[in-house]
Parts: sequence; C-alpha cells; structure tokens
Amino acid sequence: MNKKNIYKILIISSIIGLVYNFLNPNGVPLIREERKLTFVEEENLLPVDSSTFSIDSTSITKTDNDVLNKDEKKIDSTSQKSSNEILTVKENFSKPLAIKIDKAYQLFKQGVKFIDARMPEEFAEGHIKGAINIPFDGDESYRNVLNSFSKEEILVTYCSGTECDLSILLGDELFEKGFKKVYIFFGGWNDWVERNYPISKGSE
Repeated sequence: MNKKNIYKILIISSIIGLVYNFLNPNGVPLIREERKLTFVEEENLLPVDSSTFSIDSTSITKTDNDVLNKDEKKIDSTSQKSSNEILTVKENFSKPLAIKIDKAYQLFKQGVKFIDARMPEEFAEGHIKGAINIPFDGDESYRNVLNSFSKEEILVTYCSGTECDLSILLGDELFEKGFKKVYIFFGGWNDWVERNYPISKGSE
C-alpha cells in the first residue's frame, strides 16, 4: 500500500471519528468550555454568634480579667475543635463557589478542611497547614479519604494560583459526588504564601 492510500485512510478515519464524536451525546468536547466562577460576598459567611460571650467591661476587676482570659482560651479552643459544626453559610450551593484570600483565611481560622488538588510532589514542597492532598490527576486511592467526610461538611479546594484550574476541576468533582458546600480558593497557594499565612511541608 502506497503512502497516498495510507493518507486517504487516515483522513477518512479522522472525519468519521469527528462526525461520530459530534453526534454522540456523550462525545468529548473538542474545545473546552471556560468555567465561569461565581464569587461569594464577604458578608455571606456567618461565624458563631460572638454576642453569646459578651461581657460588660466596665465592671471587670484584675481578678475578673484573669478569669476572663482563661475563659477566652477555652472558648477559642472549643471553636477550633468544632468549627465545622458552628460555621454557617447563607449560600445556596447550586455549584461550587469561588472565594479569595481573605475569605479563605477566615475559613481556615474556623477549622474548615482545605484540600490541595496539586500532585504529591508539589504538596510535599509546601502546602496550607492542615490541608489534605487529593490530587485531581492522582489515582483513585487518594479519594478514599472522602469516605470519612460528611456530605454536609464545608470543604475548600485550592491549587497553585489563578492560572491553575485543578482546584476548579476537583471542586466540581466533589460537588458531583454529593458534597454540597464546596468552595474554590481562587489564588490558592501563591496568594497564601504571599500573605505569610501558616504552611507545612512534607507529606503530612
């Protein structure tokens, strides 16, 4: 078979493949559609009502102040342990919602789980403190940890920065798996490091 006939077969096969893909409802899109992110307004996140702990400062003595400081530490410790239980959101999640650095740090302080969508090598070099590595391009074994998560739990996905879409892809995947309170941290690792916020290195 000469080269001319080979080229003809290749061209005809390609055309048939393209037509089939176009007509198939489950066909692979040739051009990936841009994912438009919906950002959350700052006031839509409601932490625990601090008015519960309000005290009249005009009647505090030195001894009272020492007791108050101890109580504040207890309150802070309790809020860190049960942050996902006391944190509430106004949003109706029809899809994962995007947040920026200030909102991400607010959620971090509330103890919300952060999920790093980058590959293990990048995760080991440095990641948000306490983050869990579920690489979007990794094998299914990384996703086993999801079995221990509540579907009502608030989750935040992130990756390298604004040019990285792994956090978006993973966020969409988590939403499809039934996790209905998923935020995508737009700006990710680069913005976090720029603010000098808490980080860790290694696989943990």
